[in-house]
Amino acid sequence: MTIRHHPVLIAGAGPTGLTAAMELSRLGVPVRLIDKLTAPSATSRALAVQARTLELLQQRGLTDKMLAAGNKAHAGSLYGRGKLLGKVDLSRIPGRHNYVLLLSQAETERLLTEQLALQGVQIERGVELIGFVQSQASTPASTLASGVLAELRHADGRIEQVQAAALISAEGAHSSARHALNLAFEGKSLKPTYALADLYVDGEIASDQLSIFISDHGFLAMFPLAQGHFRMIAIEPDAEARQDDELVRDIPGDPPTLAQLQAIYDAHSPVPATLSNIVWSSHFRINSRMLQTLRQGNVFFGGDAAHIHSPAGGQGMNTGIQDMIDLCWKLALVLQGRADAALLDTYEQDRLPVIRNIVTRTEAATDVLNSRSTWVHTLVTHIAPLALNIDFIQDTATRLISEINVDYRSSPLSATHDAGGSLHGGDRLPDIDVIAWEHNNSEAESREGNLYALLDPSRLTLLIAQGPSAPILPPDWREQLHRWEGVLTIRHVAAALAEGQDREFRNLFGSYHLHVARPDCYLGFVGDAAQWDALIAWLEKWFAPQAEG
Repeated sequence: MTIRHHPVLIAGAGPTGLTAAMELSRLGVPVRLIDKLTAPSATSRALAVQARTLELLQQRGLTDKMLAAGNKAHAGSLYGRGKLLGKVDLSRIPGRHNYVLLLSQAETERLLTEQLALQGVQIERGVELIGFVQSQASTPASTLASGVLAELRHADGRIEQVQAAALISAEGAHSSARHALNLAFEGKSLKPTYALADLYVDGEIASDQLSIFISDHGFLAMFPLAQGHFRMIAIEPDAEARQDDELVRDIPGDPPTLAQLQAIYDAHSPVPATLSNIVWSSHFRINSRMLQTLRQGNVFFGGDAAHIHSPAGGQGMNTGIQDMIDLCWKLALVLQGRADAALLDTYEQDRLPVIRNIVTRTEAATDVLNSRSTWVHTLVTHIAPLALNIDFIQDTATRLISEINVDYRSSPLSATHDAGGSLHGGDRLPDIDVIAWEHNNSEAESREGNLYALLDPSRLTLLIAQGPSAPILPPDWREQLHRWEGVLTIRHVAAALAEGQDREFRNLFGSYHLHVARPDCYLGFVGDAAQWDALIAWLEKWFAPQAEG
């Protein structure tokens, strides 16, 4: 057996593993990406790309390509009692991506794979993680020749050993790394079985909105991938007959037929339509489970290896992608000796509360949608029209669906000292229009544009919210921050010139306040300029100053 040394081994080349490889490689960390499948899957359940994911991938050059390949849904329509009950108006999503992008997971994986190729990373297919051991003395900040010794099996049966500083398990729900560490995947299997299909539809169903149908038969969802091309998900009409109160029975072996799918559609939907040309179809059952830790030593978990849940709301793939965007900038800085190893503990401190909320919320929503109780159905169909006319409910629903509402305020990495506006440490940084000056070079020329386009997703950025004129950074401030110039960009920001921008800017940032944006566009530190010493203490706690000389 041969031994090869790589800093990070990533097992699993779905969206989570691909994102991990993309992030680490662009941050200068060599990776090895393996997948036991010899070819990517042509069928996939995930298809919704949410606004928060699109914001983050925009900085990485992927969002425009995704928009060109996908279909925007501008509303979610709820039907019941044979009529339209109301709509969730997705244009209320804060930010530039006020819609849900419908794009098959296979297409998302293709675009991520192409981006990886541009970054010099290739997927090694037909290679399976079959075991590993961790060095008792190693830490994620140790040398690249220690940490995890993994054993891989190639398609030809060859066994190889790989030594790495870290292992990322993005293997999906059946993670071998999770099993090897005997970590409990807590939760349950929901009893109903579902029909799933990609097919074509001729009828009056809208191609620019999500359509949800609820009835005494359960629920049906239709998601438009393109004009006339839909993803169909529905509880099967005989799901209850296949199970009893004590046992979750096997999923049917044969995929749903066109006739069965048409019968399901007709039983749920008041919108006339004829289904045709099944691309693929299958049965599935929902599992709702999560790990209580995302890290064991130098082994990290993300995506379906760490959490699986109902597809209600289209959160799963997005959560996995955002897991890796949170983890990888931290892992890169620690491996490069530019941050304290404790920074890696904040990965699960950031993400576990988010995951727990999504699992709980999607499970509750699924229970309501699955219910065949006449009482529950009557209650929902009478309340929904009233609720969907309330602005607060519309705003709350769109923030939840889009994942714009996610924050890390409870994370130990988040610090707030006298916030002047509504933004606190741990909040998502809004992508508003600003004027910005950069201070890392001698010329302080202003640039106007959207804030995310002015940020470098490879570095921390100190945003100094001040007035509309070019600033002068105090010499002692510049001297103190020089110790972190390898990881920190300094920008003065002010409101854009358009009417109304100044009020929005001040409501968010205050006046003469300090905001440190993390590489994932969440705020790490927020404070009044008088709290300069607190900023320096925060930097000293988490990030290693560069050596003098």
